[in-house]
Amino acid sequence: MKKEIVRIKLNKIIPNKNQPRLDFYDDSIKGLAESIKQNGLLQPITVRKNGDKFELIAGERRYRACLLNGEKDIEAIIMESSDDESANLALIENLQREDLNAIEQAMAMQRIMASEDLTQSELAERLGYRQSTVANKLRLLKLPEYVKQAIAHGTITERHARALLNVPADRLEEVYLTITNRKYNVSKTEEYIRELSEKHHSKGVSGNVRIGINTIKESYELCRRSGIDADMQVTEYDDSVKIVIKMKK
Repeated sequence: MKKEIVRIKLNKIIPNKNQPRLDFYDDSIKGLAESIKQNGLLQPITVRKNGDKFELIAGERRYRACLLNGEKDIEAIIMESSDDESANLALIENLQREDLNAIEQAMAMQRIMASEDLTQSELAERLGYRQSTVANKLRLLKLPEYVKQAIAHGTITERHARALLNVPADRLEEVYLTITNRKYNVSKTEEYIRELSEKHHSKGVSGNVRIGINTIKESYELCRRSGIDADMQVTEYDDSVKIVIKMKK
């Protein structure tokens, strides 16, 4: 991919149809505009030729801020890239700058996997992520729209949402409203959902097995209190109970 840096007119720039970022908050743009006014544009935007226009690859917030300041032109890096390369660059640039919320990340990952016929492992390798990280992001897209909007707007965190994935569909809205109305943090949300699951599965479990489950749960809580970042899931089958505890290294 060849590239060069030039100044181009803002009215010659068009949005990137593959832009992974969905939300551009006015206050954020105003703050950036003021910073650019005081300090200048510290990093050029990145574009590619599209007919007689230039399509944005990365830097839409900087572009919008310069428009807000009434600028006529902007410093830009012009790159020769295909649609797929443009989509990848937009995603990677935003991911590296942590500009995307979890839903935007997941949607962008899903789009690139589909357009380039990539597996989760191949995409993870390209982005420098673990495969489990990509899988966890994509699982968020299975949640109802109101939950995805809550993640996008910061009402709940990604970890809240991952806990909600363990809630049966017929109880999801009830649980979601409970944790948001009561402003539960992540730990309290996970505990609340775990208790609901245990109540649901309590029938048919013998006393000895229940003691075993509670003993493991107490050990898990001890780990959490000691500062270990861990998750526990209890799944009951017809003839057994499976307990999975994951601890971050």
